[in-house]
Amino acid sequence: MVRLLPEEVEHFRKMFELAAGSGQTTLQGRLAVSFFARSGLPQQTLKIVWATCDRGQKGFLTRSEFVLAARLVALAQVGLRPTLEQLLTYKQKFPIPKFELPDNIYTDDFDVSESERAIKHEYDTTTQKWRRTLVNVVIDRYAFAEGAMRAAYHMRDLSASGEKSQFVAKIAKVIGTPVAQYFDDVRMQTEAQKWAHEFNGKNVPKRVEFIAAYVMELIDRPSRPICGVELFVPGQYVKYNNNWDWSDDRRNTPQVTRPSDESMSLRVTCPDQAFSHFTWEASNHQLLICDIQ
Repeated sequence: MVRLLPEEVEHFRKMFELAAGSGQTTLQGRLAVSFFARSGLPQQTLKIVWATCDRGQKGFLTRSEFVLAARLVALAQVGLRPTLEQLLTYKQKFPIPKFELPDNIYTDDFDVSESERAIKHEYDTTTQKWRRTLVNVVIDRYAFAEGAMRAAYHMRDLSASGEKSQFVAKIAKVIGTPVAQYFDDVRMQTEAQKWAHEFNGKNVPKRVEFIAAYVMELIDRPSRPICGVELFVPGQYVKYNNNWDWSDDRRNTPQVTRPSDESMSLRVTCPDQAFSHFTWEASNHQLLICDIQ
């Protein structure tokens, strides 16, 4: 049995809890592999430590066995052999084992203290089916903007990094908003991108793009609320038309240069209103995509 000094007991208790989880009495093998890998020691050295401490080859460590393993790791970290013989003959104050990532390899803020699980629902226009994945996200407590029906919150997807991790979660302000409405909105936006791709194929000088959107189910919250999510785009939003009868007068008449050769591409110098008109004509008057900003 490894004896700990009074001032070491709390440190090793926290270390075991970090490795095994709160309230656990043993450290399972798969968790031990992940935790001890943070020591920076070669895998072969860690195998020796595990073989020494896992008495009976149970596949897990008790608290006392974990303390022994941590002591052996500390010896290896200062250049000594991680053996029981070395441990018993060591006369100096024992070094504290270090289980941490190398310094200065990250400069970003990766705070996961308020993370939560969510189911991400995405629509595939090719198969016309939904697919779902499990993700971890962090959503701000307070909204940064509000509309008539929904409030917008900054959100981080922890499976991505940099700008690709920054999203906006739009949560209904009124309880009881039909769930189907969120799925319809995302399906329509995904379909709109398909039409934008066809429009851009006409070699227009200014492309039209739709932000990828998906539905998210916050499964760790009571009643598992639904929200709409899209990539965060900084800047000022300018609306060009709406869902009813308004459009920006300054951009109401697209200037179109028709090529003399039909094989040449259509030239449009004002793409927003032209795109709405394009969808009406290209769909044989079956749909018109508007509310463009």
